[in-house]
Amino acid sequence: MPVRHQTRPRRPRRLIPLAPTTSGSGPAGANAPGTVLLLTDDEELAAAVARLAAAAGCVLQRGCAPGQEPRHRLVLAGVDAGTEEVQAVRGAAVTVVVVGCAPTPADWWQQAAALDPDHAVLLPEAQDWLLERLSDVADGSGAPGHGPVLAVVGGTGGAGASVLACGIARAMADTTGGCLLVDADPRSGGLDLLVGGDALPGLRWADLAGVEGRLSPQVLRSSVALGGGLHVLATDRRGGHGPAPDQLWTVLDAARRTFPATVLDLPRGSLRDLGPVLGACDEVLVVTPGTTRGAAAACVVVDEVRAVSPADVRLVVRDVGAGPDPEDVALAAGAPLAGLVRPDRDLDVTLELGEGVPGGRRSSLRVFAMACARDWAVPS
Repeated sequence: MPVRHQTRPRRPRRLIPLAPTTSGSGPAGANAPGTVLLLTDDEELAAAVARLAAAAGCVLQRGCAPGQEPRHRLVLAGVDAGTEEVQAVRGAAVTVVVVGCAPTPADWWQQAAALDPDHAVLLPEAQDWLLERLSDVADGSGAPGHGPVLAVVGGTGGAGASVLACGIARAMADTTGGCLLVDADPRSGGLDLLVGGDALPGLRWADLAGVEGRLSPQVLRSSVALGGGLHVLATDRRGGHGPAPDQLWTVLDAARRTFPATVLDLPRGSLRDLGPVLGACDEVLVVTPGTTRGAAAACVVVDEVRAVSPADVRLVVRDVGAGPDPEDVALAAGAPLAGLVRPDRDLDVTLELGEGVPGGRRSSLRVFAMACARDWAVPS
């Protein structure tokens, strides 16, 4: 029986080390945008956190009233907070951060770890980090890393990586309610053209030329909207060299705070320059035609990704009607097989007419993309 899709191996829960200054954040929901819960009786700590909350523009609530249903997605706690008190407000969409003011007792980190937080930080050293987390709550965006980030790259030229990225992005939007498709290949001609949105208004890479630092979620929400929760940040025909690695990272960081899912269409010629970007991905799909030469070329790409990123790498084989078995192609490329995508009879015509990627039930691309999306919708 031909391989359509192989389920992603279930990954263990990612444990985030406790450290004074980390740049990541645990999963967060959107239950109470603008409000942060603080659990502590330490007035010095409360005053320090209150100053940061005021600067970020969010509301700080001290404790939960008896019987009140907790609806906060960011909870800050001092080490004096009880374990039961913290557990009572913890949930799948809640980030718990233990906060302290230096200097602290020698056993402060042990006390913090006992509360099983997503992060533990000390002020004033982690002031900038905490201010960003509070700002995320204030603007109603999700915290970094709250949704899956998938990258798609061609194992060889003409492998169909961009088409697959578009298909997966649409499926992710349908499954999660929102997805940003990021066109990172300056020579792609614009993914907005591929998905039939080249005439639509919206932000494109040329509009972000020279942008540095932290992007507001509102900026990415003004990218080209394709309907159904799908947005695309595309290159265009106005010139330029496409996004630099640091610009791509800035956009990815903002995308993880803004959209439930992000799909990157990456150029295979600059992977070694994209270490931080690839490192932030949950999975990298390498697309190759099902030929011996395709397997050999994909092997190089797989090795380049693994040289700069710990992300899972899997191979997507495009059926070309002849050649080795998909499992043998994956074995030669050195990556687990994600699945086989069979030809869609009307794909080329549909794309040329500007109608976007086919979404019908009989589309092999759609079947594979939806399988991927449902796979990532299952908690790891």
